[in-house]
Order: sequence, then C-alpha cells, then structure tokens
Amino acid sequence: MEWIMLTLIACGISKFVVAVSHLADQIREYFGRGERWRVDIDYSQGTAPAGKAGEIRRARRLLPAGEEPFLVVPGDTIAHLDYRELLAFHRNHGGPVTIAFSTRYRLEVGTAEIGPDNRVEKFMEKENLGRPVSTGAYVLDGRIFAHIEECAGQKGEIDLPGDVFPHLIKKGVPLYGFVRDYHWWDVGRISDYEALLRLPPAELLQILTPGGNPEYARGGTAVNGEGEK
Repeated sequence: MEWIMLTLIACGISKFVVAVSHLADQIREYFGRGERWRVDIDYSQGTAPAGKAGEIRRARRLLPAGEEPFLVVPGDTIAHLDYRELLAFHRNHGGPVTIAFSTRYRLEVGTAEIGPDNRVEKFMEKENLGRPVSTGAYVLDGRIFAHIEECAGQKGEIDLPGDVFPHLIKKGVPLYGFVRDYHWWDVGRISDYEALLRLPPAELLQILTPGGNPEYARGGTAVNGEGEK
C-alpha cells in the first residue's frame, strides 16, 4: 500500500481516503493520518463487506462534492501509470466515468483453435490477449452516486464493474476508456509480487515515482527507519 501511495504522491495527489476492513488496525497504525508522507489520510470503515461501489457509497462524506473528480485505485495493484495524465483525460471528456485499461496482458494459459474433427489446428502458449484489460483504476465524480443508489436495492454488496458499469451502459451514460500500454502487478498474487521485486532498483524507482521526485520516494520507502520497504 505504501508503494501504491508513493506512485500517487509522485503524481501530485495529497488527499487520501482508505476503505479498510481486513487488517484495518494494522493499516491505521502504520499510515496514521499521513504525516510522515506530508499528505492527509482519512479512513472509511463499515461493519460488513460492501463491494467496490458500496465502499465508495460508504465513503461519500469524505469525497469531493459535486462534479469534482476523485480517483479510485485498488490497494493491491501497482501500475506504471501516470495518474496525472489519467485525470487530465477525464477532465477533458467531461463524462462521469473513466476506466484505465492496459494493452499489456499475457494469458497465463495456452489457447488453441480446434477444427471440426477435434484436431488442434493452432496452439498459442501464453499469448498476449491483444485487448485492453481493466487494471482497477477509475476516475469518478459525484454523478456516480445516483447510479450506485439505483443499483443498490436490497443488495448487501454493490460492485462497480459488475453492477454499476453495466447499468450505466444500459442507460446510455458514457464510460470512457483511458487505454495505454503499461505494466501492472497484482501483488495479491505471489507471482506478480516476486516479479516486481526482481526488477532492477532503478526501474522500480521509476515505477514508484512516475515523473515525480525520486529523492522523495527514497525517503518515503524508508520512513519507518528500518529500510525494509
């Protein structure tokens, strides 16, 4: 989470709202109010799982009012993405939703073309998908809350890509895709986490500070004084 926060700080973001549930106490203890990184951190916490859209709904009082955009990022995905460019793209199109897509996704399994006689005619081992995939980063604004309420009903959990986005498409509300060729790592998967750690330090530093100040990142990754990060 600190690595993710560093990429956002490097892009000029200084106000954070963290939705916590699992390991909430440890997260609060480590990050506090953000003083060590010279940012402001608020926390949103409920008593039951709410889904991605439900967590945004729960945190509404802590988020910007009106049509001022806010960025939503997962707490377990590090992306080599310039969030300033993403936010500028969102402001330019004027719609309520922007979804970040990467064209760099390699399948973890082999695929094949099977003929009518069940013979394998072509085999592709772990090929690039060749289509944009969502990496879990979104830019939204206050207009999204009305749509979340429409999807809520009696549901305990409301998903953003699973419930709200299909609802918006059905209603004809525009969703815009920010498509770039960037690396991303789901560090909840041990294979991605280990791949990230194997990167040369200079390359990792560039990922953590896209267009930012590398000296700040060096300080930020060792704020506990133990040099573990």
